[in-house]
Amino acid sequence: MSSPLESFGFTRKIVGTYLTRKPDGEALMTAIIATLVLFLTTMWVWFSPQGLEELTVSSGKTVFENKEYWRLWTAAVTHADVGHLMSNSLLFFVLGYFLAGYFGIVMFPTLALIMGGLINAIALSTYGPTVNLLGASGIVYWMGGVWLVLYLLIDTRRSWGSRWLRVLGVGILMFVPSEAFEPAVSYRTHFIGFLVGNLTGLLYYAANAKRLRSAEVIEWIPPEVDDEADALRA
Repeated sequence: MSSPLESFGFTRKIVGTYLTRKPDGEALMTAIIATLVLFLTTMWVWFSPQGLEELTVSSGKTVFENKEYWRLWTAAVTHADVGHLMSNSLLFFVLGYFLAGYFGIVMFPTLALIMGGLINAIALSTYGPTVNLLGASGIVYWMGGVWLVLYLLIDTRRSWGSRWLRVLGVGILMFVPSEAFEPAVSYRTHFIGFLVGNLTGLLYYAANAKRLRSAEVIEWIPPEVDDEADALRA
C-alpha cells in the first residue's frame, strides 16, 4: 500500500522487523532445559542395564512391522556416541533459543519434538527394514530449515539478494559436513528434516504474515534538497 509521502518524494525504509526485537526472556531457560533433557535421556540410556538402547533405536521393521511407533520419538532424543551428542546439542541449543525466543514454546520444543518423530517416519520409509536410526539430527535440521526460511521472509530491512547470501552462508556453515562423508550417518534424514523445516517455515509465515509484518518499523526519508537551486531561488 502506497503512502501519500511517496508522492512528495519521500523514500520508504524499513529499519526494524519482528526479528530486531529481543527474544522472549524465557527462551534461554527453555533452550537450556530442552538441551539438558536431551543430554540426560542419552546418558540414562548409556548407563542403564544392557538392552535398553535396543528399545530406543528405530527401524522400518520395529516401527512399521511391529507397530512400535514410540520408537520414532525415543530414537530422536538418544545418541550413539559423545561426538554425535555434542554436535547435535550445540545446534539444538542455539536454534532452540531463537525459535522459542521469537516464535514461542509451541514452535520449540513442542512442534520440534512432534516433527522429529514424523521426520524419522519419513526417513525410515525410504530405507530397508533393518536400517536403524538414532539421534536428534532430524530435529536439528528441521529447526535450521524453519529458522532460515523465516529469517529470509521476515528480515525485510535487507534486499532479497543480501538475505539469500546470508541464508546460504549460514546454511553452509552450520549444515554442510566439514569432513569426509561417513557411511554411518543418515544424511538422508538430515535432508528430509531440512526440507520439512522449510515447508513448516513457509506455512507458519503464511498463517502469521500479517502479525509478523505489523512489527516492521518504517522510516520515511525526505528527498535530498538541492542547496544550490534553493540559493538561486532565494
